Amino acid sequence: MKEEQYISVKTFCEHHGVGESFVRSMCEYEILHVDFEQGDGKLHLEDLPLLEKMARLHNELDINPEGIQAIHHLLGQVESLQQEVAALKRRLNTLE
Repeated sequence: MKEEQYISVKTFCEHHGVGESFVRSMCEYEILHVDFEQGDGKLHLEDLPLLEKMARLHNELDINPEGIQAIHHLLGQVESLQQEVAALKRRLNTLE
């Protein structure tokens, strides 16, 4: 069974120059899930790249959490459409 690994929200915030309120807002907008049950929040390591991307959007482009949620949603749609196009190409190739 795979052991789950975590990083504390406080550590992430210190290294990326964002406040814990930013991470909480990402949870409120359902972009990621953080376990805040035991005081300091714990972030799954597999969610780290997504949160780093969102922190860069916030810090470098000054995008608010609502905008980040919209961007996240649109990127998900683009990825879904890319997968659909790839599946249709494979299907078309089998018919040729």
